Parts: sequence; C-alpha cells; structure tokens
Amino acid sequence: MAALALLAGPCEDRPVRTAREAPLRGVAQLAERRFTAWRGRSGRRYVASVFAVQDGHALNFTDAVLLAVSPERTIVAARDSGAFGIDAALTRWRDAAAMAGACEIHVHLLAEDGASRRAALADLMPEA
Repeated sequence: MAALALLAGPCEDRPVRTAREAPLRGVAQLAERRFTAWRGRSGRRYVASVFAVQDGHALNFTDAVLLAVSPERTIVAARDSGAFGIDAALTRWRDAAAMAGACEIHVHLLAEDGASRRAALADLMPEA
C-alpha cells in the first residue's frame, strides 16, 4: 500500500519544501490572468489577485499579504501590506522586488488578522 501511495504522486495537503503556484482551474480559460493560488510549505492554499509589479493598485490594499513573483513563478519577496495602505516603505519594497526580478505582485486578502498574515508569510517564504 505504501508503494501505491508513492506512485500516486504528492498529495495537495502534504507538506512541501517550497511554496508553489497552483493556478485556479475555474479561471484558467480567461484571457487575462487576474487570480491565482499558492500552496504553502504546509500544503495550505492561498488565493491571490494578480497585478503587474508596477501597478500601483497592488500597494493600495491594507491588511494583505503581498507576494512579489518572478517570471519563473517563484516568490522573490513577501510582506504584510500594513494597516495604512501605500507608503514610502511599501514603494521601496516593490521597487527592490522589481530589481530582484519580480514581474507581478500577488495580493492575498483572506488573512483575517496580523497573526494570520504572519503565518501565511512564514508558510509561503522559502526556507533560509
């Protein structure tokens, strides 16, 4: 039975070493990619809105998890947007992420409080 489980491939709820993008099947046919999802190392799923890295709207959300994503679909940087929306530090973060190779900002809005956002960040960021 164990051999059968190995042949079946990874389970979506099984922990993994790095977060990976798991695009939403229901919106795959849309011409414009506006939403996606990520699987954290824990196996937990995080739905996010997709913005171009220079789109200022991505920085206007408060109490959100921001993921700077490279063309290779890896997370370059991540942070909590904070409670006050766009500020100079957030703009500097975005610019540094773009210089590091990010082409998109993915915005996860479903974390309910600061502790949930910190947990999501810890789950999504690569292990150091």
